[in-house]
Amino acid sequence: MFVSARLTILLGLLFGLSACVETYDPALTLTANVLIVDGSPTDLPERQTIRLARSRVLSGRSATTPVEGAKVEIVVNGSQVVLLVENRTTKGLYEAPEGFRGQVGTSYQLRFTLTDGQRYESTAETTPAVPKIEKVYDKFDAAGIANAEKTRFTPAHLIYVDTQDPADARNFYRWTWTLWELQSWCATCERGFYNLSFNPATNQFSGTCQTNIALPAGNLYDYVCGSPCWEIIRSLSINLQADNVGNGRPIVGRLVASVPYTQPAAALIEIRQQALTPGAYQYYRLFEQQTQNSGGLADTPPSPIVGNIRNVANEREPVVGYFSGSSVSSVRYRITRQNASGRPTGLFEYLNNRQPTPEPTGPFRPPLAVCVASENRTPVQPEGWR
Repeated sequence: MFVSARLTILLGLLFGLSACVETYDPALTLTANVLIVDGSPTDLPERQTIRLARSRVLSGRSATTPVEGAKVEIVVNGSQVVLLVENRTTKGLYEAPEGFRGQVGTSYQLRFTLTDGQRYESTAETTPAVPKIEKVYDKFDAAGIANAEKTRFTPAHLIYVDTQDPADARNFYRWTWTLWELQSWCATCERGFYNLSFNPATNQFSGTCQTNIALPAGNLYDYVCGSPCWEIIRSLSINLQADNVGNGRPIVGRLVASVPYTQPAAALIEIRQQALTPGAYQYYRLFEQQTQNSGGLADTPPSPIVGNIRNVANEREPVVGYFSGSSVSSVRYRITRQNASGRPTGLFEYLNNRQPTPEPTGPFRPPLAVCVASENRTPVQPEGWR
């Protein structure tokens, strides 16, 4: 599947955490066949996963493919070995046993072997503790999000957190977020019509787009959801802080998210405050600096930043990703939007940069669309939604 160079770089922004960072070599360009490692154990009660993929960029276009059939394991405190199993439906996604999670003060190392026998391993890193998020709040800003040229502004809810930095150690932080918004449009068909089918064995409906050559090329029809559906939107920017200036002081009013005002309905956001090791912090700082200095992610792709994972037999092979355990403080916060003013941009319009185009009404047409579970959408009400 072909995606933009922007997505490839942003994948790097989400990669694991911790250990020593090698100085990146400007001669290493993303035209090489680069192995990508994404994932690190957290102390949250959730399934712990590692993703393996390969990426190659040519003429500004990137092809990313999952790495299947690898033997993946996590070494705990240098002795206990935890084997990960590849997901049956998602290629290149490896899952730790149910109930496994990271612990503060515990050392973790990643090891994996590919089907061609190439062996890789990370350095071992000890998981640092993170202070809890003490408060989450939002303010509405009619010009909260600017485009790259700062010529267009989108109204947004700015999300802030307060926390207390511990005085007994150096601390490094990263903030990420996940947003759930009610989605009204569940399917889009290009040069075709949406049709429903029912499977009595599963008692479930499914939908497919059926091509119709009578429609003009590029024609799009959009279909309304037949049941509650939530769009899942994740942060892509890097948000870091070190306590070298204010060690032991409260961190007050830290801006952690800018959520576009797309609809008057309330939304739910999960803020994650992660503790990073010094090496992980430097790794993400390099990403932050490189994307800023390149003049924008849409420009010529920057060089891959090599983390703490290496090919045992060939240390010159660039491996993108950083692995270590991470302690996380997580809070889910309801954005009521009662403080918003003006006209919302529309969720569909914001995500697709166009207005929805419903299929013209006809006999028993158009059907309602199924909310299909994916990484960006769910029919299951998020925990904390009300």
